[in-house]
Amino acid sequence: MDNNLGNSESFIGLNWIISDASRGFFFVLASHKMQERIANTYTEDNIAKLNYSDIRQYNDLRLYDEQNTEHYRFNVLSKFADDNIEKKIFFILNFQIPFPTEDDIHALNFSRDWIADKNKIWVFFMTAELEKRLYLSATDFHSYCNLKVKFEDIGIEETKQELLNLSDNILTIYQTNEIKERLARYKEMEDEYLSYFEIAPDGTVQLVKKELSDSQLLAIANMLDNIAELYEKIGDYKNAIKIHKKVLLIREKILGLQHPDTAESYNNIGNVYDDIGDYNKALEYYNKALEIREEVFGLQHRDTATSYNNIGVVYGDIGDYNKALAYHYKALEIKEKILGFQHFNTAQSYSNIGYVYYRMGDYNKALEYYNKALEISEKVLDFQHPDIAIFNNNIGVVYGNIGDYNKALTYHYKALEIKEKILGFQHPDVADSYNNIGSVYGDMGNYNKALEYYNKALEIYKKVLGKEHPNTKIVLESIEILHSNDKQNN
Repeated sequence: MDNNLGNSESFIGLNWIISDASRGFFFVLASHKMQERIANTYTEDNIAKLNYSDIRQYNDLRLYDEQNTEHYRFNVLSKFADDNIEKKIFFILNFQIPFPTEDDIHALNFSRDWIADKNKIWVFFMTAELEKRLYLSATDFHSYCNLKVKFEDIGIEETKQELLNLSDNILTIYQTNEIKERLARYKEMEDEYLSYFEIAPDGTVQLVKKELSDSQLLAIANMLDNIAELYEKIGDYKNAIKIHKKVLLIREKILGLQHPDTAESYNNIGNVYDDIGDYNKALEYYNKALEIREEVFGLQHRDTATSYNNIGVVYGDIGDYNKALAYHYKALEIKEKILGFQHFNTAQSYSNIGYVYYRMGDYNKALEYYNKALEISEKVLDFQHPDIAIFNNNIGVVYGNIGDYNKALTYHYKALEIKEKILGFQHPDVADSYNNIGSVYGDMGNYNKALEYYNKALEIYKKVLGKEHPNTKIVLESIEILHSNDKQNN
């Protein structure tokens, strides 16, 4: 990479790993100083950092490596993962340090599978020189790498500023155009991987790439899983399901029916069916995921709670509110027990329960749970966080429904303020807030103000989503109704 170009693309790649990956091995190639500069810019609660150059931190753990003089020399990573079991992402800094000899590097092959079995996102920060040595002497470990990101040296202040300048790109990484560009970059790899499958005469999908090892197939499955999630984000559900089902085939074949990754595939397919409104199929796959998770993890595990939550969402969508509440309360009970009452995931369960009560028309209960979600999130998240905006928006919607328009506006304006600061002024989520504010003003009979905000929403929807998008059409209909009401009143 040309130093004059900075590390913009590299930061986007690393943020893709943090935002989109579900698990796997990822390599960040950078100098010793640059590794720490990069890592210091990420302070998310779901990231745990192990720095091999931090003598005090590593000395507390190195005994777990020194006890093993044979093949399995990297128990320090297992110990670190167990100590930070609530974290999803592990930054392993200065990974070049514990490899004085080629034998040390080769030993990493033997530890590969149990590192992968932690079902975490492992981001190994290393020098480019070590990455070459891994390729030659730790081929099995290296083959698990899903993505490499290379950084050039720049100063710490430049690093922070570069990431700050990229914030709009990072925070809007799910926008359709950006995802399409990314999928285009992955297209050749996607086509190659999908060519390893064929449709049998009976309609079943079969693997035809027999010479690939199980580890290679599982690495391919992880990458295809990420690609399928990108298709889901842009609404290409046909491709998302097609790829997710191929991933499921690999995991069932290699890992079996009672494995967390197999459950994850069932869950991912359920997500897509839920997105397209095929609720029977969604429940079918969500229940399969739940069955495995209850068997593998037990009834007191966050993945089990996730399955309860997902099933609750589907029952809420089909209007079976009693079942929806039953599953959401099961999820909440687990989260309160294993994560505590002041955790963001617990707040999400409160919000989900609030939404069911809102759908039932029990606005007092809805406000009770929405306010619990907001109270927790304001304690554990930075104030300028998208989810705090969502919770404010939800409360605003409830107040609008019970006719307390001043409170509704207060919360909608809070949501708008956060969204404008973190997303900019041309984002669909900002337009959603404009639309909500316009709706409240319309209900108040203040048609001039309503029209002002509806038009702001319309401008963004047209520009970002296009004229044919449902959101654009909905706000156009609202404007037409507003004009009609105004004429009648005059």
